[in-house]
Formats: sequence, C-alpha cells, structure tokens
Amino acid sequence: MIAGIVGVAGCPHPPLLLTGSTGRPVAEVEQLRAACSAAIGELLAAGPSRIVLVGGARPGEQDTPLSIEVGRQLLAEADCRLPVEQLTIAADSAPADCLAAGRALAESAGPAASAESAGVGLLVMGDGSARRTLKAPGYLDERAAPFDAAVEECLASGRLAKLAELDAELAADLLVAGRAAWQVLAGALGEAAGSSTLHYGGDPFGVWYPVFSWLPAR
Repeated sequence: MIAGIVGVAGCPHPPLLLTGSTGRPVAEVEQLRAACSAAIGELLAAGPSRIVLVGGARPGEQDTPLSIEVGRQLLAEADCRLPVEQLTIAADSAPADCLAAGRALAESAGPAASAESAGVGLLVMGDGSARRTLKAPGYLDERAAPFDAAVEECLASGRLAKLAELDAELAADLLVAGRAAWQVLAGALGEAAGSSTLHYGGDPFGVWYPVFSWLPAR
C-alpha cells in the first residue's frame, strides 16, 4: 500500500451533475450519476478516515472551482460524513508540478493504514476531451478518441502511474479538463500495485466522462 492511501475514486465534473442543472431528469446524466455513486461507494467502503478531493482549476475560476463543487456534491449525495480536504491545482500546471504535488500528497497521507489510522481516500475529479463529436464544445478533433482511449487503458488496467506520460499540450488542444488532476494522482500513487474498476466511459454530449475506482493490492 502506498503511504496511507486506502483507495481512489475518479469522477468527471460537468455542471450537469449539479443539483437542478437539467431542470428534469436526463437519462444520460442519471446514468453518469449512478456510476459516480458506485465509485464513491467503493472508496468509502475501503474505510478511509478522511477524504482528499483533488480537482483542477481553470483560468478565471475563483474560490471553489467547478471540479471541487461537483466533487463535494457527489460526496454529499453519497452521505459521506468524513472530513473532506481539498487539493486544487491549476488545470494548466506543468506535468512535473502535478507529479510533485501528488508526491507531497502521498507524504502527507502518512504511513500505511493500521488499526490506529484508517488512512486517506482520494476523490479525483477530471473530464476527458471535449472534442469528440461535431456538436462537442470544441467541435470534432480526430485526436480526441485516441487520447481518451489511452487514458481509459490506464484507468481500467490500474496502471495509473502511466497517467504521468500524458501530453499536456495535446490535452490543452483537446480541452481535457482532467489532465492535471490525473497527474497529481499518478504522483501520489507512483508504481503502487492495485486493481481498478471502470464504472463508466462515455461521451453523451461530446465530452468524454470517465468514472473509475482503484484499490491498492493487499
């Protein structure tokens, strides 16, 4: 187990997940919300003593970025009553800075969980590319699907350290909102062994939304 990190959940942060944003239930949004609930449920079942919420802040976002706002709401919907801390990083941060922030996070988590210390759970917020279709926010870019597929392979296989290799310039071109947060995660876990579950990976509105959970090898 890497330091005191007992589990990870990863969710996207579209504003559509905020209460009342759609005005009425939308099937695609409810499917996404259910996947987020499942991932966070697995994280809470791992028994952390506190949650660290990791999210990127886009230029111009003040105080509470959308990533953090959506993350806090998802935790509330999961009836999470644990202390929640947040780690916010600029969405355009250099990969080296993201990895360094992740390593510092792992160090702050303390030693491996024990009977006296249950350890830390991470909720990492991140959207994939926003250029998957002609109607996507950034229009269609043929590079979007391969980029997202590479991320999906990392998330599904549990090889989260490979997220450190994501190309920051390409991610920016593709309007990827999760790159910095995912690379914080890569820095926090390093080469730690574990198993992942991909609960959702779809682009119902032209933006790729991954939902996953990760548990360390015991």
